[in-house]
Amino acid sequence: MTAYLWDPFAAFGRLDREFDEIVRRTWGVPDRTRMARTGFVPAADVVTDGDDIVVQLELPGVDVDRDVTVELERGRLVVRGERTEARAGDGHPDDGRTVVLRERRHGGFQREFNLPDGVGADQISATYDNGVLSVRLAGAMTVGRGRRILVIAGAPQRDRSSDPADAPAASGAEPRVATQARTADGVQAG
Repeated sequence: MTAYLWDPFAAFGRLDREFDEIVRRTWGVPDRTRMARTGFVPAADVVTDGDDIVVQLELPGVDVDRDVTVELERGRLVVRGERTEARAGDGHPDDGRTVVLRERRHGGFQREFNLPDGVGADQISATYDNGVLSVRLAGAMTVGRGRRILVIAGAPQRDRSSDPADAPAASGAEPRVATQARTADGVQAG
């Protein structure tokens, strides 16, 4: 069985990006103040790697040391941060150039992912390479695995200690209860 962490709002993020692109191509560059308020939604992939779950977020141009936090809050992985507007030498107004077309989104972002029960902060590590933030949840696939319970055939044994009619004889000898159980491989025990 594979785990799939579904984010119902991911479709809205894609719809928002596509709508912004249509508006941008039709009426030009959007208002900068509106862009700064709305931020962006980084694209994410959630994959398994053995017993680990890896969440990968596209964050090119982000200073992860200063602008990104990865936290565990109420059983959810929360990645938040900000991508700042272009720096000097990259079309910034202070370097004498003007931006004709800007398609790179900037501003604040936040992504949240539900985690399996039992995943702790000590199991989470994050790395950043080539514009991709990878958050590894070590052993997250094993946390939710169940354990097989042995089923014993026959009527359930009732608790005889509460029934005075079944009390042990005055001699102090405990009544003997015969039990039979079969192990998973069919060997009878008892």
